[in-house]
Amino acid sequence: TTHQAHEDYSILHNRLKTESRFPSSTPSPINDGFDEEVPPQSATTAPSTIWSDNSPQLENLLLPGTNLNARPPDYMDYEPTHVYQPDGSTGIPSLQPYPSSNSEDDVEEIMREQKTPDALAMAFLSPVVSDSSSSSSGGSRFNMLSAVIYGQPNLHSDSEEMLTLRFDTQTCGILSIKDGPTENPWRMKLWPMARESPALRYAINAMTAFHASKEKPSLRIKGMQDFGQSLKLLSAGIQDTRIDISLATTLVLAFAESWDQLISTGITHLRGAKRLVSEALIRYRKGSLHREVEARLSFLCRTWVYMDVIARLTSLDGDESEDFDTVLSPLCGPSAPNQGIDPLMGCASTLFPLIGRAANLIRKVRTSGENSLPTVSQASQLKDSIDKWEGPTIIEAPEDQSTEISHSLRTAEAYRWATLLYLHQAVPEIYSGSVTELIAGMATKVLNHLAVVPPTSRAVIIHIFPLLAASCEAIGGENRKWVADRWETMMARMNIQNIDKCWIVVKEVWERRDNREQERCRQRHRTAADHLLTGYTPTRCIKSRPIFGDDGVHDSNSKDGSARRATPSVRRLPSSKLRSGMLRKESSSVAPGGLEYELTVRGDLHWAGVMKDWKWEGELYNLWYC
Repeated sequence: TTHQAHEDYSILHNRLKTESRFPSSTPSPINDGFDEEVPPQSATTAPSTIWSDNSPQLENLLLPGTNLNARPPDYMDYEPTHVYQPDGSTGIPSLQPYPSSNSEDDVEEIMREQKTPDALAMAFLSPVVSDSSSSSSGGSRFNMLSAVIYGQPNLHSDSEEMLTLRFDTQTCGILSIKDGPTENPWRMKLWPMARESPALRYAINAMTAFHASKEKPSLRIKGMQDFGQSLKLLSAGIQDTRIDISLATTLVLAFAESWDQLISTGITHLRGAKRLVSEALIRYRKGSLHREVEARLSFLCRTWVYMDVIARLTSLDGDESEDFDTVLSPLCGPSAPNQGIDPLMGCASTLFPLIGRAANLIRKVRTSGENSLPTVSQASQLKDSIDKWEGPTIIEAPEDQSTEISHSLRTAEAYRWATLLYLHQAVPEIYSGSVTELIAGMATKVLNHLAVVPPTSRAVIIHIFPLLAASCEAIGGENRKWVADRWETMMARMNIQNIDKCWIVVKEVWERRDNREQERCRQRHRTAADHLLTGYTPTRCIKSRPIFGDDGVHDSNSKDGSARRATPSVRRLPSSKLRSGMLRKESSSVAPGGLEYELTVRGDLHWAGVMKDWKWEGELYNLWYC
């Protein structure tokens, strides 16, 4: 048998010699005319393992008595020279050849930095065992091999590359209601400017980091660093920077600070942007700008109008100017080019000046004790103008399939009715009927318009103000359940903390109003119990000018029927809790039109009152920016 195996080996050796096309780079141990002897074959070594190319044929592996796992005596451990490391190093040992000579046989490469093979390298070295128990280890080796072949660079979450990716795929989507391939201005107009301005690039990174800080809180540190760096560069080079780049940087910083819960610099950046907007409009009217620059300034000025009007709806700071009218006239007037749906105002571009005027008036009401006649007159004129407003009839359809024209029109109507709701809560004198019923009807109209817009529509990103104004008036478990679901959907989609705060305010308003109703119910039961026990009748005549100690209350149970003042021992007053509630703000407990004082913009049961109690007034404007 041994003799026969040796003959088979000789035949196979000659065949391989004939079929071999590429000579070995190292001296072959096989006797092919250049070597004097063949190394002896051990009993446990396969014949194929003694060849220099280590490429056995299938017939060699099937020889009887072959141990596939055994290594020949002259085996040298091999370490792969190209192994990808997660930390960025290639793991390639340095190869330094000796100076070459006339003979190629003298050329030799020596590895200098020998390293112990790591687990990944051992995946290549370890032989594959056919035993079924090694399936799990084989799978791990396959995964490690796949990581080498398909592995991507490991970038930190606060790296500029990852922040740029987040800005493109996440932040841009919540800053515009149209996000088609070529129509999102934050991507198409703003980002190219960032390549020219480090201050704008840092501002975008800060805004993106604050946006992602809810998911990764550690990114807030990066946001703060880039925020400060952008401010430093902007203040140092604002005189030499183009007007569109300076305005873009200022607006991005305003968005960035509104998305961070601990920055409370007020509306400083909006005021700074106001001066830049005025300068930009002067250049815009001259018509001397390049068409691309005009398009950028138009987008930036519209963005400032949106932010300024929304800030006026909530913040008590600021002046009473109405610059948004001056800004939007050349941009949204009859002579302005048709730019379709606005990225932030949608179909309500011409409505926002009216919303801004209403916001100025409501801010004046909140800081005053009562509504004067000029205030009532101005509110009545605003009400008529808002009632007559109509949305545009010809609108260019957006590229974004998730945004329909009908969604933007419904959103504009929701803004209109929400503004009217807010105006009546501030100046109820402008309505002659029951303001309570009117407000409930307006809130229902707002919610109906918002309910028609599906949560998948991109128009939802600007529903924050109308949803807050109307959801506080929601009554009933089913309606409140829908409101809660819509807030949860918006929070999950936009992933900014501002919406979380608005939802907290809504729940606080519901709790306060429900507690008030429960207390009233308990007071009615106590009053009825007092009447049953003491015979107290609340239908006694009261004079027009009650005075304690001589209140003119007549006892209707007098035997002779004469008017006689009830003595303290006979007269029963309501309980102390009810009496304190009746005497609180006695002259203003019910506003004109039957609206309770606590439900007006000055009251504690209004969302503005909740924010005032929580000292959120200085940062109210932060709650609205999408």
